Amino acid sequence: MNRFTAKLQEGLKRVGMDIRRSEPRIQAYRPGRIVWPDLTASRDISILDMSQSGAKLTFGEGAMLPDLPREFYLLVHGRGGPVSIRRVCEKRWQRDELVGVRFVQRLSDEDLERLVAAETELH
Repeated sequence: MNRFTAKLQEGLKRVGMDIRRSEPRIQAYRPGRIVWPDLTASRDISILDMSQSGAKLTFGEGAMLPDLPREFYLLVHGRGGPVSIRRVCEKRWQRDELVGVRFVQRLSDEDLERLVAAETELH
């Protein structure tokens, strides 16, 4: 566990959040886009939470759900700005409009800190 993750887990314990996962998840509530690997299709999504190894996405309640490929690109948008992070994802599960993904390449400490800082500025 790195220094940032250890600090984050310590803070989550203080506020009583569940940390049974191997890595803490951060509520993200930010826009994103998934893009098929052959670049033939894409869909807007919302990112509900994320960790360095994955994320939970939603297409929105009642949305027409696409047949997602096993791997696709996830573009995480900055608040009102350009794409701030791009990752290849592997679909791990899908229930109704929710999708769990694993990042093929983990988020770096810097990427995660940048996302947390962007969230903090909003609150």
